[in-house]
Amino acid sequence: MYAMLMKKENLSNGGFLFNPVTVIEGELNEEYGAFVDKFNHEFCLIDELSFAISELVEGVYFVSTEEELLSKYSAATIEEALKYYQDDIFGSFTFGLNSDNKIEKLDIYKLSLSDLKELASNSNLNSSYYNGIVSIPKRKLYMLTQLKDEKLLKDFIEQSVKDFKELERKEREIKDKEKEIKLVNVNTNSKTNIKNKNIRRDIDTDELEAYLKMRVIGQDKNIENLVTVISDNYKTSDPHLIQRPLVMGPSGVGKTETLKLLAEYLNIPFTKYSTPTLSGSGYVGKDIDDILKMAYQNSSRNIKKCEESLIFLDEFDKIANRGLEVSDVAVQNLLLNFLDGTVYDVNLTNYDRIKIDTTFMNIVLGGAFVDILKDKNRKLGFNNDDSLDLTVTDKDIIDFGFIPEIVGRISPKIMYNNLTKEDLKNILKQGKLSPILLKQQFYKEVYGVDLKYTDDYIDAILEIATSNDTGARELKQIVYTSLLDVSHTLQKSINRGKYSEVIVDKEILSDNKVYTLKKR
Repeated sequence: MYAMLMKKENLSNGGFLFNPVTVIEGELNEEYGAFVDKFNHEFCLIDELSFAISELVEGVYFVSTEEELLSKYSAATIEEALKYYQDDIFGSFTFGLNSDNKIEKLDIYKLSLSDLKELASNSNLNSSYYNGIVSIPKRKLYMLTQLKDEKLLKDFIEQSVKDFKELERKEREIKDKEKEIKLVNVNTNSKTNIKNKNIRRDIDTDELEAYLKMRVIGQDKNIENLVTVISDNYKTSDPHLIQRPLVMGPSGVGKTETLKLLAEYLNIPFTKYSTPTLSGSGYVGKDIDDILKMAYQNSSRNIKKCEESLIFLDEFDKIANRGLEVSDVAVQNLLLNFLDGTVYDVNLTNYDRIKIDTTFMNIVLGGAFVDILKDKNRKLGFNNDDSLDLTVTDKDIIDFGFIPEIVGRISPKIMYNNLTKEDLKNILKQGKLSPILLKQQFYKEVYGVDLKYTDDYIDAILEIATSNDTGARELKQIVYTSLLDVSHTLQKSINRGKYSEVIVDKEILSDNKVYTLKKR
């Protein structure tokens, strides 16, 4: 079976916007309302209430069998059907609406761009389109599915257009102020202006580093190196000076989290793409177009934003030519122009093509490269714990199975540390993204209940995480799973305002019904 992986975005009024990420293959477990992919990862269906009220951001929807897809799109092969399937979902907006603002029922709607244009056309408001792009803010689109009354629809679109124009006006004011500042700099220090004339964006690296270090624990030096690279990229308009860093390290140490947070701070779109899904020229599979279409979608279909976005090519180590797949070298060759920077003619649909330039995209490659470290440790007689001090050279990567041409385009190599038990403890007790601290805040804001935990609760979580060797990745799952029954109890209308405090200890990890509630 196939499903679309969807990224949840919480809207301010309690609704949800679901952005498509990619098609995944797996099986549907109808009993538990979960989809299990071929890597044995479980995803909730987006219309499940448990998913809606959780802090999870990724779920699945539009589950279909191979036969259903072939029939629906009248395709000869499943590859062809999946392409139409993905274009169909990517060309629409998917929303979840609560009944009466209470999380009791979640209604899912899919609104196509053509449907939206028809709604606006019926209301005689074609002016709400700007260069072919819907000017109504994306966060408000979901409301159109509920506005059946023509007058309400017309009023809503008119207000949306006003909001959009106001946003444009504010953006113009900001740009005008920036121009004034530049003129002042020219008049007061012409030498400085000449030296910095090619800066595309000046990043406050101190603030950015502090922001990331408070959220990704145990990787201070690596964060500094990564911020330095991205900042330098923005300080030049010379394509030859653009760097494509390679982030290495085991799963769960914060590689993806750092990049997502960095993009969030810089307010640029973020796209994570699994490199092994690419296929080289002459092989059946995905190509660079698929990366760029996903980046374009994540950039709200804005080409300029897309060309400044951050692309993370994950699992890059898995396209090394280890003698297993002939196409691995073809994929590496496919990436050469992408990393160099070139203009791609991207086919969005049969009738819609756009041009996207990758020259100044923030492209980061990442992978575990576990075998490289094992080989070096074995040769040097080190234990795995000593790998933190190892330097991975270009020769190591070439010997691992990469062609010299692609290795020459990778710079620099940033090695993320294995997280110690103390690092994991700091993540839980101090990190800005600590699942426990986030739950504490959530329970306080939503239910007025203080969540308190004992030291043995923390210690037990650390034992599970370290024994599974999953780094920080499993911390959220362990914490949120242990608190499921607590959340279920607090949600009941009969218990609203009844309790002031909930206390959990290690026993809740083996039986999530074991905890203490204190009444007000």
